[in-house]
Amino acid sequence: MSAHRQAQQKQAKSRRTAKGGGGKSEKMRLKAAHEKELIDARRSNPNYAEPDFQQAGDASFVDDDFDPMAIPPTGQKRKLVVGLFLVPVCIVAVVTLLELFFRATVDGKFWKSEGFWFFAFGCMLWFVLGWFRMQPAWLYVFAHEFTHVIATRLSGGKVHAMHVSDEGGYVETDKTNVLITLSPYLVPLYTVVVFAIYGLLEAFVDMHGDVMWTLPFVDVTMWIRWAWLVYFFVGMTWCFHITFTLEVLRTEQSDLAHNGEFFSIILIFLTNLALVGALFIVASPTANWADVWHDARGMVVAAWEYVRALRST
Repeated sequence: MSAHRQAQQKQAKSRRTAKGGGGKSEKMRLKAAHEKELIDARRSNPNYAEPDFQQAGDASFVDDDFDPMAIPPTGQKRKLVVGLFLVPVCIVAVVTLLELFFRATVDGKFWKSEGFWFFAFGCMLWFVLGWFRMQPAWLYVFAHEFTHVIATRLSGGKVHAMHVSDEGGYVETDKTNVLITLSPYLVPLYTVVVFAIYGLLEAFVDMHGDVMWTLPFVDVTMWIRWAWLVYFFVGMTWCFHITFTLEVLRTEQSDLAHNGEFFSIILIFLTNLALVGALFIVASPTANWADVWHDARGMVVAAWEYVRALRST
């Protein structure tokens, strides 16, 4: 490390530990979507111009005391090693999920289940909205920033400010870690909300029981199950999370760079893959967690035997 870099870090550390002066606590800005995130729907506007938050009208969002050098070290070398160890875990997870999907395809029961079809309808509606460019960007920005807020509070930190707009947003906190910086990419907030509502209603209503419902305006009566709406909104919100996460990851993200891009991408991939597997098991009439353990354990044992065979030759 150069002497200049050491001097900068020492100066930043002294600013963090100093008391008095302006009376302001340290603020750490986590900015969604590459500073003020440009969502694809906004880029499609030919008259769109890069927002300038330095203008007088937005001066309240500028923190003169914010210094990127004040961000504490993140141990990127250690996280790189952890990321390398997670690569085999990702491979095992991918193959295990493919085996579960293959068995479901052969059996055929999963593709005939109501959970799969209503989940698929939710996904299709989201992509139709995307085709007509009716996917509201601010909903993702809000989910992104609010997930930062929740992770900060769970980590014992304080949130000083939160800003959300179509162009992007940020939160200002006094703490950062892997959970705080990467939580928006790991947790589909709206899907969690759907499951929370489902769990609350399940305590009072039979979500899987048949209910007679009359369609408005057409006077048509049909039998439905409230669980169908849960499957539908889970599919829609999960696609919402995946599409916007992929869009954001196409840009240079300070959240990823802060923890090391390789480690961040591996962790995001593995977490979302686990979510897909969990949704599949919940919706499948045949698959269960015992199948996951059996397949994953078999793969690890087979890989270990293969390595031992190579060493003995």
